Amino acid sequence: MECVYHNDTDQMVIVKCVGQDQFYREKVVLPTELFWFEAPENARLEIWRMSLQGQMLQVRADVKEYATQDEPAGETLGAC
Repeated sequence: MECVYHNDTDQMVIVKCVGQDQFYREKVVLPTELFWFEAPENARLEIWRMSLQGQMLQVRADVKEYATQDEPAGETLGAC
């Protein structure tokens, strides 16, 4: 499934996507940046922020929550 994450914070975050059969994707996403990616339906998404103590988990969710709509990408970013 096609997904998108929008970093609407003023800090960089690390997005980690983990699924079955050793599926793994990790990306640093800068402030205001969009990250488009494909992932299996059953995958989990984790969003980590940096702190003085290191990485801190901020969000853990099903990747389905970040799935794009069936509409053309230029018309809507409803999954952001």
